[in-house]
Amino acid sequence: MAAWSDEELRAALTAYQWMLDQQIAGKLVNKKEVYRDLVNSHGRTTGAWDYRMQNISAVMSDLGRDTVTGLIPAANVGAGVTARLVKIINGENSEAFGMYKYGDKRTWELALDALVGLGGTATLSQVTQRALEETPKLRPSNVGADLNFLAVNSPSRVSYTGADKPRRTDSGDVHDKLFKIGSGQDVIYELYRPEVHGVWEIFPDANAENKRKLSVRRITDPVDLGLSEARDEASKDEAFDVDGLTDARMRVYASIVRRQGQPAFRKALLAAYEGRCAVTGCDVKDVLEAAHVHPYRGKETNVTANGLLLRADIHTLFDLYQIGIDPRTLTLRVGPSLLQTTYGALDGVQVACPKQASDRLSPEALAWHRAQCGW
Repeated sequence: MAAWSDEELRAALTAYQWMLDQQIAGKLVNKKEVYRDLVNSHGRTTGAWDYRMQNISAVMSDLGRDTVTGLIPAANVGAGVTARLVKIINGENSEAFGMYKYGDKRTWELALDALVGLGGTATLSQVTQRALEETPKLRPSNVGADLNFLAVNSPSRVSYTGADKPRRTDSGDVHDKLFKIGSGQDVIYELYRPEVHGVWEIFPDANAENKRKLSVRRITDPVDLGLSEARDEASKDEAFDVDGLTDARMRVYASIVRRQGQPAFRKALLAAYEGRCAVTGCDVKDVLEAAHVHPYRGKETNVTANGLLLRADIHTLFDLYQIGIDPRTLTLRVGPSLLQTTYGALDGVQVACPKQASDRLSPEALAWHRAQCGW
């Protein structure tokens, strides 16, 4: 059989890119139909075109680009064919071999750089806009795909080369960079921090609805780890000392004040929620605490839109991510470990909503908290 011409390789790459675009858009592709069209327009056999597509998958994978699901990269691709494919992909001369389509970085690195440039937390549209400002020729649809590929808790990441084999996110893999919060137009991505988001893993799952039969799950709870460390530290306290009772009592008072929250923040929440727990309606002020939805990170998080007035026990469970709030319906969701306890009766309870619009809970903050719950 005659060697493949540049025209045939370009036709194969065009068809491959079309299939990839359909995949990213969530549409089904009939590969045999694509191959038949190529046979009708350029000759050869459907088998020959299928193998050439596997060659392309191998080259795309080496370049750090997305590949078409089901087209497994060929094990042995000739150096000559590889160089010609790269030349066509890059649109440059053969000296560009080894470089990526948009320079010296993979598309996922460009998406990551854009997110970091935005402070490490941003929506998909914000990251896309920033990435296009820095790399105008970048395909917008690639940004969302790359962010999902990098997000340790994104189920769709297993569809991409680089996250298509079982592993843990504490193994040092370069692709475990982000954490995904929410979905659809409201989705937010932030930099992955194991101490906050826990350790996740890609694992074999016979029930997975993808060809690779892989899923993602969290395997360590950062709350449990934090509590364990705190308990170890607490166990180092000195033995009982009668002479130290006064100091101990002051420490108790200080602990209560700290737990109730910063005075100004708590005062604002007491006013916004009219002196009642947002979940239970409890009006005993001594047990009502100022809870942060997104953890305290300075005065910018001490705003009522990032706060809830909660009874002490509800606050504890909220901070432990044992309960969460649906950001769309503002209903309380109770974790599986609590459903059979007295707290199970709170599942589905409507959370109180302040009268002032400026005091109402931030949907983004609630979505962030709900994503940390892990259930």
